[in-house]
Amino acid sequence: MKSRIITYDDDKKDEYNVLFKVETDYNDINYVVYTKGEKNLDGEVIAYASKYSFKGGKQKLEPIEDDYTLEFLDSILLEMQRKLKEEKE
Repeated sequence: MKSRIITYDDDKKDEYNVLFKVETDYNDINYVVYTKGEKNLDGEVIAYASKYSFKGGKQKLEPIEDDYTLEFLDSILLEMQRKLKEEKE
């Protein structure tokens, strides 16, 4: 079963497929990399990254504003893709 993240914005429910989460102890900020089921013109799945939190019992996604964190999450995603490709060969 796929992991999903469900968010609510102005009573609108959105559901996404989670690729992975990174939970931190040192700053209490959690991150998620997810897809909306979209593909780019080359047929590759488009991935998104956000901070997430729970407010009022509902999960909320927020933008990541620092390049270091985005690069860190991108490196994890690229490593996961590399390992999956190796397993298929």
